[in-house]
Amino acid sequence: MGEPLRLVGIGGSMRVASRSLAALARAAGHATALGCAADVFDVRRLDLPVYRPDWTLERYPASLAAMLTAVRAANIVLFSAPTYHGTVSGAVKNAIDALDFLVNDDPPYLTGRVVGLIGVGGGATHVLDALAHAARAFDAIVVPTYVGIPGDAIDDAGRIDDPIDQRLQRMVAAAIALAHRLSPAGRPSLHSEVP
Repeated sequence: MGEPLRLVGIGGSMRVASRSLAALARAAGHATALGCAADVFDVRRLDLPVYRPDWTLERYPASLAAMLTAVRAANIVLFSAPTYHGTVSGAVKNAIDALDFLVNDDPPYLTGRVVGLIGVGGGATHVLDALAHAARAFDAIVVPTYVGIPGDAIDDAGRIDDPIDQRLQRMVAAAIALAHRLSPAGRPSLHSEVP
Protein backbone atom coordinates (compact mmCIF):
# COMPACT_ATOMS: atom_id res chain seq x y z
CA MET A 1 0.00 0.00 0.00
CA GLY A 2 1.25 3.51 -0.83
CA GLU A 3 1.75 6.49 1.41
CA PRO A 4 -1.32 7.85 3.18
CA LEU A 5 -3.08 10.90 1.85
CA ARG A 6 -1.98 14.10 3.56
CA LEU A 7 -4.48 16.60 4.93
CA VAL A 8 -3.65 20.12 6.07
CA GLY A 9 -6.11 22.23 8.02
CA ILE A 10 -5.83 26.02 8.15
CA GLY A 11 -8.11 27.98 10.43
CA GLY A 12 -9.17 29.00 13.87
CA SER A 13 -9.40 32.52 15.20
CA MET A 14 -7.57 34.89 17.49
CA ARG A 15 -9.83 33.67 20.33
CA VAL A 16 -8.06 31.33 22.77
CA ALA A 17 -11.03 28.92 22.92
CA SER A 18 -11.64 29.04 19.17
CA ARG A 19 -14.69 27.08 18.08
CA SER A 20 -13.58 27.06 14.45
CA LEU A 21 -10.23 25.58 15.55
CA ALA A 22 -12.06 22.94 17.61
CA ALA A 23 -14.10 21.98 14.53
CA LEU A 24 -10.97 21.88 12.38
CA ALA A 25 -9.11 19.72 14.89
CA ARG A 26 -12.09 17.35 15.06
CA ALA A 27 -12.18 17.07 11.26
CA ALA A 28 -8.42 16.37 11.21
CA GLY A 29 -9.01 13.67 13.82
CA HIS A 30 -11.61 12.05 11.59
CA ALA A 31 -9.12 12.13 8.71
CA THR A 32 -6.47 10.47 10.85
CA ALA A 33 -8.97 7.78 11.86
CA LEU A 34 -9.56 7.15 8.14
CA GLY A 35 -5.83 6.68 7.47
CA CYS A 36 -4.67 10.18 6.50
CA ALA A 37 -1.69 12.02 7.87
CA ALA A 38 -2.97 15.36 9.17
CA ASP A 39 -1.51 18.71 10.23
CA VAL A 40 -3.46 21.67 11.59
CA PHE A 41 -2.27 25.27 11.37
CA ASP A 42 -3.96 27.54 13.93
CA VAL A 43 -4.03 31.14 12.69
CA ARG A 44 -3.46 32.44 16.21
CA ARG A 45 -0.26 30.40 16.55
CA LEU A 46 0.86 31.22 13.01
CA ASP A 47 0.96 34.85 14.17
CA LEU A 48 1.28 36.20 10.65
CA PRO A 49 1.60 39.89 9.86
CA VAL A 50 -0.82 41.19 7.25
CA TYR A 51 -0.01 39.59 3.89
CA ARG A 52 2.05 41.90 1.68
CA PRO A 53 2.57 40.76 -1.92
CA ASP A 54 5.88 42.61 -2.20
CA TRP A 55 7.45 40.87 0.82
CA THR A 56 9.68 37.83 0.39
CA LEU A 57 8.96 34.70 2.38
CA GLU A 58 12.01 35.37 4.54
CA ARG A 59 10.32 38.45 6.04
CA TYR A 60 7.55 36.30 7.53
CA PRO A 61 7.69 34.09 10.62
CA ALA A 62 9.01 30.55 10.06
CA SER A 63 5.48 29.31 10.76
CA LEU A 64 4.41 30.46 7.29
CA ALA A 65 7.17 28.48 5.55
CA ALA A 66 6.13 25.43 7.59
CA MET A 67 2.50 25.88 6.52
CA LEU A 68 3.46 26.29 2.86
CA THR A 69 5.65 23.17 2.98
CA ALA A 70 2.77 21.19 4.47
CA VAL A 71 0.29 22.50 1.89
CA ARG A 72 2.67 21.59 -0.95
CA ALA A 73 2.69 18.00 0.29
CA ALA A 74 -1.06 17.87 0.92
CA ASN A 75 -3.71 16.13 -1.12
CA ILE A 76 -6.51 17.71 0.93
CA VAL A 77 -6.72 21.16 2.52
CA LEU A 78 -9.42 22.19 4.98
CA PHE A 79 -10.31 25.82 5.66
CA SER A 80 -12.17 26.60 8.89
CA ALA A 81 -13.26 30.11 9.80
CA PRO A 82 -15.54 31.86 12.26
CA THR A 83 -18.17 34.29 11.11
CA TYR A 84 -17.02 37.86 11.70
CA HIS A 85 -19.49 40.52 10.61
CA GLY A 86 -20.98 38.35 7.90
CA THR A 87 -17.79 36.98 6.36
CA VAL A 88 -14.47 35.22 6.97
CA SER A 89 -12.33 36.51 9.83
CA GLY A 90 -9.35 38.61 8.82
CA ALA A 91 -6.87 36.20 10.42
CA VAL A 92 -8.08 33.23 8.35
CA LYS A 93 -8.31 35.29 5.16
CA ASN A 94 -4.78 36.54 5.79
CA ALA A 95 -3.45 32.96 6.08
CA ILE A 96 -5.30 32.04 2.87
CA ASP A 97 -3.91 35.11 1.11
CA ALA A 98 -0.40 33.96 2.06
CA LEU A 99 -0.96 30.87 -0.11
CA ASP A 100 -0.10 33.25 -2.94
CA PHE A 101 3.50 32.14 -2.32
CA LEU A 102 2.50 28.94 -4.18
CA VAL A 103 2.08 30.88 -7.46
CA ASN A 104 5.32 29.60 -9.01
CA ASP A 105 4.83 25.96 -8.00
CA ASP A 106 4.16 23.37 -10.69
CA PRO A 107 1.19 23.15 -10.62
CA PRO A 108 0.55 26.54 -9.02
CA TYR A 109 -1.51 27.37 -5.95
CA LEU A 110 -3.87 24.58 -4.87
CA THR A 111 -4.37 23.17 -8.36
CA GLY A 112 -5.67 19.62 -8.13
CA ARG A 113 -5.98 19.61 -4.38
CA VAL A 114 -9.27 18.86 -2.70
CA VAL A 115 -10.52 21.57 -0.32
CA GLY A 116 -13.13 21.09 2.40
CA LEU A 117 -14.85 24.01 4.11
CA ILE A 118 -16.03 24.68 7.66
CA GLY A 119 -17.80 27.85 8.81
CA VAL A 120 -18.75 28.53 12.43
CA GLY A 121 -21.29 30.97 13.84
CA GLY A 122 -24.47 32.71 12.77
CA GLY A 123 -24.37 33.43 9.06
CA ALA A 124 -21.85 30.66 8.36
CA THR A 125 -23.29 30.34 4.86
CA HIS A 126 -21.60 33.63 3.94
CA VAL A 127 -18.30 32.35 5.35
CA LEU A 128 -18.61 29.11 3.39
CA ASP A 129 -19.34 31.02 0.18
CA ALA A 130 -16.32 33.29 0.72
CA LEU A 131 -14.06 30.30 1.48
CA ALA A 132 -15.34 28.50 -1.63
CA HIS A 133 -14.57 31.54 -3.79
CA ALA A 134 -11.05 31.74 -2.36
CA ALA A 135 -10.44 28.01 -2.85
CA ARG A 136 -11.62 28.16 -6.46
CA ALA A 137 -9.45 31.22 -7.09
CA PHE A 138 -6.52 28.98 -6.14
CA ASP A 139 -7.76 26.34 -8.64
CA ALA A 140 -8.77 23.88 -5.92
CA ILE A 141 -11.50 21.29 -6.19
CA VAL A 142 -14.06 22.13 -3.50
CA VAL A 143 -15.89 19.29 -1.75
CA PRO A 144 -19.64 19.84 -2.19
CA THR A 145 -20.31 18.88 1.44
CA TYR A 146 -19.81 22.15 3.33
CA VAL A 147 -20.08 22.21 7.12
CA GLY A 148 -21.88 25.21 8.60
CA ILE A 149 -21.87 25.11 12.39
CA PRO A 150 -24.07 27.26 14.63
CA GLY A 151 -21.98 28.85 17.37
CA ASP A 152 -23.89 27.06 20.12
CA ALA A 153 -23.17 23.62 18.59
CA ILE A 154 -19.61 23.79 20.00
CA ASP A 155 -18.95 24.64 23.63
CA ASP A 156 -15.91 26.43 25.06
CA ALA A 157 -14.26 23.08 25.81
CA GLY A 158 -14.49 22.20 22.11
CA ARG A 159 -17.23 19.56 22.44
CA ILE A 160 -19.29 19.34 19.26
CA ASP A 161 -22.93 18.27 18.98
CA ASP A 162 -23.30 14.80 17.44
CA PRO A 163 -25.21 15.85 14.28
CA ILE A 164 -22.50 18.41 13.48
CA ASP A 165 -19.74 15.92 14.21
CA GLN A 166 -21.40 13.45 11.84
CA ARG A 167 -21.47 16.13 9.14
CA LEU A 168 -17.74 16.77 9.72
CA GLN A 169 -17.16 13.02 9.30
CA ARG A 170 -19.13 12.99 6.03
CA MET A 171 -17.24 15.98 4.66
CA VAL A 172 -13.86 14.45 5.51
CA ALA A 173 -14.88 11.08 4.05
CA ALA A 174 -16.05 12.83 0.86
CA ALA A 175 -12.77 14.74 0.61
CA ILE A 176 -10.76 11.55 1.02
CA ALA A 177 -12.87 9.68 -1.54
CA LEU A 178 -12.50 12.53 -4.03
CA ALA A 179 -8.73 12.73 -3.49
CA HIS A 180 -8.45 8.98 -4.11
CA ARG A 181 -10.58 9.22 -7.27
CA LEU A 182 -8.51 12.01 -8.77
CA SER A 183 -5.45 9.80 -9.06
CA PRO A 184 -3.50 7.26 -7.05
CA ALA A 185 -1.42 10.13 -5.67
CA GLY A 186 -4.54 12.08 -4.74
CA ARG A 187 -4.03 14.73 -7.41
CA PRO A 188 -5.09 14.76 -11.03
CA SER A 189 -2.40 14.55 -13.63
CA LEU A 190 -2.35 17.91 -15.36
CA HIS A 191 -0.33 16.47 -18.22
CA SER A 192 -2.48 13.45 -19.08
CA GLU A 193 -4.17 13.11 -22.45
CA VAL A 194 -7.79 14.19 -22.59
CA PRO A 195 -9.90 11.80 -24.72
